[in-house]
Amino acid sequence: MLEKQYRLKKNKEFNYIYKKGSTSYSKVLTLYYAKTKYPFKVGFSISSKVGNSVIRHKVKRKLTHLFKEFINFVNPSFNYIFVAKPGIELLTFDELRLEMKKVLTKGGMLVEKV
Repeated sequence: MLEKQYRLKKNKEFNYIYKKGSTSYSKVLTLYYAKTKYPFKVGFSISSKVGNSVIRHKVKRKLTHLFKEFINFVNPSFNYIFVAKPGIELLTFDELRLEMKKVLTKGGMLVEKV
């Protein structure tokens, strides 16, 4: 589980990033990011189109675990939301890692090489 200090929780925080932030896409993952003056936070959104609650929770756990690997390499001046698209549940862990790295790199959010 991601530490409490790094989690986006409030609906208004999510809405702000959706409205004011920029995006980066891949086939199964979308990254929304917005500048912040506070320590960065991250949120995950998995639609019911992805699957039932068991599958969605499994995907969220995988994404959370993967983000922990990138936590020291992302730009700390931004808040992030990862939105899972249908088809993400079919990917292996390594493929998911590449997708996350791809959207972070496309958005220019990696400050160091992973």
